[in-house]
Amino acid sequence: MHPRTRNIMKQNGFSFIELTIVVAIIGILASIAVPQYEKYVQRATRIEGMAMLVDVMRSQENFYANNFSFTTSLSSVNYSFATGDKYKVTASACGASIPLTECVRLTASGQGSQSSDGNLTLDSRGNRTYKGNTGWPK
Repeated sequence: MHPRTRNIMKQNGFSFIELTIVVAIIGILASIAVPQYEKYVQRATRIEGMAMLVDVMRSQENFYANNFSFTTSLSSVNYSFATGDKYKVTASACGASIPLTECVRLTASGQGSQSSDGNLTLDSRGNRTYKGNTGWPK
């Protein structure tokens, strides 16, 4: 073979098979990484929901100190739900036989992408639940 012919036949770049294998590996890694990232974001947003509940409860306790009763109207404690919030907080009595002068329960319901995460609750007695289970996740 002539020396020039050898240089012409030398392969430059990647073959289709090599490129297909790389794309398949990237697809497999993405299929593992994306759901884990979504769980991480959901967990981080849940922490914001917990902080929101604690902040609203602090406002409820200030209201109680001035009025000797809690309130289910969160506008009375200067709280309003914004459209972009990931959680919506509502207030109710702790039970049918427990008046608002004794206890209030706050519930944070997930909104939008957070709606599948479940509800967080906090009452004025310090009881916390997440998805109906006692306590908040760590």
